[in-house]
Amino acid sequence: MSSRVIILEVEALLKAFTFYRLMNALKVSLAYLWGRITRRVIVYGKPLAISIEPTNICNLKCPECPTGANLLKRPRGSITLSHFRIMIDQLSVHLLYLNLYFQGEPFMYPQFEDLVQIAHTKRIYTSTSTNGHFIDAERAERIVKAGLSRLIFSMDGATQQTYSAYRIGGNIEKIKAGIKCVVAAKQRLNARFPIVVLQFLVFKHNEHELNAIRQLAHALGVDKLEIKTAQFNDFGAGQVEPPVNKSLSRYKNHKTQELKNRVYNHCWRQWHSAVITWDGRVSPCCYDKDAEYCYGNILGTIPEALFGGDADLNFKRMLLLDKSQIKMCRNCPEGRSYWS
Repeated sequence: MSSRVIILEVEALLKAFTFYRLMNALKVSLAYLWGRITRRVIVYGKPLAISIEPTNICNLKCPECPTGANLLKRPRGSITLSHFRIMIDQLSVHLLYLNLYFQGEPFMYPQFEDLVQIAHTKRIYTSTSTNGHFIDAERAERIVKAGLSRLIFSMDGATQQTYSAYRIGGNIEKIKAGIKCVVAAKQRLNARFPIVVLQFLVFKHNEHELNAIRQLAHALGVDKLEIKTAQFNDFGAGQVEPPVNKSLSRYKNHKTQELKNRVYNHCWRQWHSAVITWDGRVSPCCYDKDAEYCYGNILGTIPEALFGGDADLNFKRMLLLDKSQIKMCRNCPEGRSYWS
């Protein structure tokens, strides 16, 4: 990461800090450390980071994604602005970081920029991830003006043929155009944000394009290129394979989802963050695609009853005692080193 991007990230996060948020971060950190040391669960404070799902509808058919593979068990739908305001009002005192993404394509939600604006007025760092098919010049300007902190474009190929091998139904030229629109809008408005990130998931079919994607990222004017290992699921149709270069894969055996490193019985993510679906269900993390470990619904329950409630405590106890018993945790790289 360049020094310029580091400075921008720090600047955006510092803007989000308040006294209450700092105190909450200390409480959450102490509760996590206590659990690591004693193997006893306490929940002290509220999540520092939340992912809220604008919609779980998507235009692409990515084979390793439950949305793209049409395997989500949850109902399809989109959040309402009134429900979003309720969520933010309940969480904003303690919330530092908001990711406006879980399943689905966030820019298929017509009022996405309004979600950003609501959070921005509360001085919350906001981020999202998109496949880039719904951003033109007009919308790019709205995104910049709304105050989005970080915008990730997913583009797993430098050519249409390679890109569409995984992003089925996608058009690489639309993504390029969307990126150019956002970069141009930032320049036109003399804006430092959002930080524009190009994300590249590495598979066997695209690993030969790593140099090409670096050149393309530079040509498009993005702030950062992220090369990421791909997640494989047991429902995958075998349409894509892990890279030949083992250093670019997170798996020993992708067919059984056996990750390279051992499982440690801890997970910082479970103390500092949570996920909220479009209809308000609170889930432990982004690996719980169908909210099977749902703590409750934030639209009908105060946060104090959810974070530190029975469902939350029980899930954290399972993590600290034997995380390998939780199927979704076996396919997650979090907590794969002793200190992470």
